[in-house]
Amino acid sequence: MLRLWDVMEMALGDAGRAEVLWGDPRTRRALRNDPERTLQVFELRAQEIQESIAVRRARGEQRDLAVATVHRQTAAGTRLPA
Repeated sequence: MLRLWDVMEMALGDAGRAEVLWGDPRTRRALRNDPERTLQVFELRAQEIQESIAVRRARGEQRDLAVATVHRQTAAGTRLPA
């Protein structure tokens, strides 16, 4: 569920950015003159979102492994470093 909120937050940020860009006459002209190139900006952002989700997932997995290790060490009676 947390990942869904992250994606929604990024999407809303993109929507806000799109509204600002749409209000700019230079952006509208660029979109009219070269739509493929202008839309690539948003495709690159989508790629960043996918990479960000993958990084967050990897960090979560590392955190889970660290917590499991600490629990194992505590259960075994091993002292944690100070």
